[in-house]
Amino acid sequence: MDEKIRKYLLLFKQRSLVDLLNISGSFELLCNLLTEEEIDILAENNVLFIRSCSPSSKIDLEGVIINGNLTLINFDANIFSLLLPDEIIAVLLHEIGHVLNQDLQGMDAEYAADNFAVQKDYARWIVSSLNKGIHNNWLGFNREECNLRIANIQNH
Repeated sequence: MDEKIRKYLLLFKQRSLVDLLNISGSFELLCNLLTEEEIDILAENNVLFIRSCSPSSKIDLEGVIINGNLTLINFDANIFSLLLPDEIIAVLLHEIGHVLNQDLQGMDAEYAADNFAVQKDYARWIVSSLNKGIHNNWLGFNREECNLRIANIQNH
């Protein structure tokens, strides 16, 4: 197995999330979009990808030994079903962008995370996922902030 893929797999402690992402082809595509250096940064920051079901769920992560902080990138399985595969990738790239820009806060952090997805050619899909969030009144999708983010993406 390729070293990059091995490192990438270690970021996923739930087989159910891997299976969910494999259905749409998103698991392999995300791996291909990330550089080995980006995967190393995620591992160094104790990042794990998890899946949950809203409004709440119990999550067991086996074999997790942490020295310091743990960062979970959580994907709600109920929202997952409402997104297109490219929107799923865009949302995950956005969240990875937060990890890569931890020193930023507020809208600067949102712009930087969006820009990471834009750099990977997922601008269209970030915009469409933001519009879905606004339309469906998803928690965390403030209309004004999302419109500012969309304008920032479209100005690149």
